[in-house]
Amino acid sequence: MNPTYQTHKRSSWQIMCDSVHALLLREVKTRFGANRLGYFWALFDPITQVAFFAAIFTLIGRESITGVPISIFLVVAIMPYKLFSKLLPQLSAAVIANKALFGYRQVQPITPVVTRLVIELVTFVVVYIIVLIGMAWLGIDALPDDLLKLFAITLLLIGMCLGLGLLLCSATLYWEDTPKLLGIILMPMFFISGIAFCATMIPVKYWFLFDWNPIFHITELSREAFFESYQTPLGEWGYVSLVSIICLAIGLISFQINRVRFITL
Repeated sequence: MNPTYQTHKRSSWQIMCDSVHALLLREVKTRFGANRLGYFWALFDPITQVAFFAAIFTLIGRESITGVPISIFLVVAIMPYKLFSKLLPQLSAAVIANKALFGYRQVQPITPVVTRLVIELVTFVVVYIIVLIGMAWLGIDALPDDLLKLFAITLLLIGMCLGLGLLLCSATLYWEDTPKLLGIILMPMFFISGIAFCATMIPVKYWFLFDWNPIFHITELSREAFFESYQTPLGEWGYVSLVSIICLAIGLISFQINRVRFITL
C-alpha cells in the first residue's frame, strides 16, 4: 500500500531557524510594537549623545579632533559602545526572560540568545547606516577609509559581547542580581572607553588607566579604520582578539555546562 503522503522530517538546523524566527517576531513586537516610537528611539539615542558632546566641544571652541570633524569623530566611538552596552544586558537576560518557552521541545536555551543577538545586530547596522547617510547629507565625509578593518574590529566586539552574554546567562542562574551588577559596571564604562577623547589626548604616563579596557582599544581601532589621518598609539589588535577569543570560549563552556540547569530550574 503506497502512502498518500510522505512525512517531512525537519533537520535540527531548520528547527533552530524556525524557532529563532518565531521568537524574533515575538521579541520585536514586545520591544517595539507596543510603542509607536520604539524604532525612533533606537535612532534618537545615539544622535542625541553625538549632539550633546558636539555642542560641548563647539562651546569650548573645538570643531575637530586630529583633523576630523567632531560629529563623525564621536559617532565612530558611540556606535560600537552602544552595541556593547545594549547587547550585554539583552543577552544576559535572554534565558531567564524566555524560561517559560522551554516547555516547548523546539525551543532550546540558546534560541533566545541567538534571537536577541540578531535583533541588536540588525538595529546596530541600520542605525549606523542611517546616521552616516544623514552626515553625508550634511556635507560631512562619512565613508570609512578601511571598511574591511572596521568590519573586523566590529566582529571582534560581537564575539566578546556574545561570550560575556553567555557567561552572564550562567551567572544569573546562581545570582539573580547579576543584571543589576552589570548595570553598575556599564555606567562608568561610557566615560573610560574613549567616547569623547582619544589616546593622543591622554598623557603617556596615564595610558595605563585605559590600556586594560578592551572597549577603549576597540574605540581606538575603529577610529583608525575610519580615518586615514588617525593612527592610534594605544589600540592593539592582538589584545582585542585575545580578549574576544577568551570571552567566547569561557561563555560557550559555561553555557554548555549549565544547559540542563537552564531548563530544569
